[in-house]
Amino acid sequence: MADLVEQSKRSAAFAAVDKHVSPSVRVLGIGSGSTVVYAVDRLLELKNNNQLNPKLVCVPTSFQSKQLIIDAGLQAVDLDDLPILDDTQGGFASIDVTIDGADEVDSELNAIKGGGGAHLREKLVANASNKLVLIADYRKDSQVLGEKWSKGIPVEVSPLAWRTISRQLEHMPCMQKGSRLFESEHPAAHLRQAVRKAGPVVTDNGNFILDVCVGNIYDPPAVERLFKMIPGVIEVGIFSNMAAEAWFGNNDGSIVCRIPQSEIKKRE
Repeated sequence: MADLVEQSKRSAAFAAVDKHVSPSVRVLGIGSGSTVVYAVDRLLELKNNNQLNPKLVCVPTSFQSKQLIIDAGLQAVDLDDLPILDDTQGGFASIDVTIDGADEVDSELNAIKGGGGAHLREKLVANASNKLVLIADYRKDSQVLGEKWSKGIPVEVSPLAWRTISRQLEHMPCMQKGSRLFESEHPAAHLRQAVRKAGPVVTDNGNFILDVCVGNIYDPPAVERLFKMIPGVIEVGIFSNMAAEAWFGNNDGSIVCRIPQSEIKKRE
């Protein structure tokens, strides 16, 4: 079973890289997580075959992805350093494409991210990109967020007031203007605890993470906005209306590429 999952991740990552990373790509965003490892493996193969832009620069979304980029012999550049890379062309207005993993993706390609605690930087890089492409295995493919991912919405918060923010999140109404936003009438917020370290997880940005369990999420954009209104919330691990494509590797070896369901209906 584990081998099938890893193979499905590899297949999705390789397919996405082969489609979206051509020699014309000058700036590439590199996401975080276990599936992204395979994307960088493919980039290394392309580099060794001289199939990448020789001036390619990669923008990491976490400590992990920066190390992957460096270990592959690629150039890592922080997001805010992009405008001063090439004075002859006035700098870069955006990243050509970002390839990133996801914890769950719904039918509209809204995603839950942040299982690895990197969703703040992931969202900053995604927002600065012309295109966001998600890669994952078949276990992350859902119709509704929360259907398969049961660990809650990752919410990066200021350590100064994490208890207060936690209480406020737990009192969030599941209904708004007569519409149900999420399933649970009693959200539960849990401070994420570290492994092999006493105390909470501390993000690359020095913050804490609350995992907020709300059940199925029926209106991801509204929930994202609602959570972000709380002072002290740094970023919410819901990526709504950001991804252009999602690639899923299946357990039978096949690959599925999806676009938002609403886009499919427009084309019919």
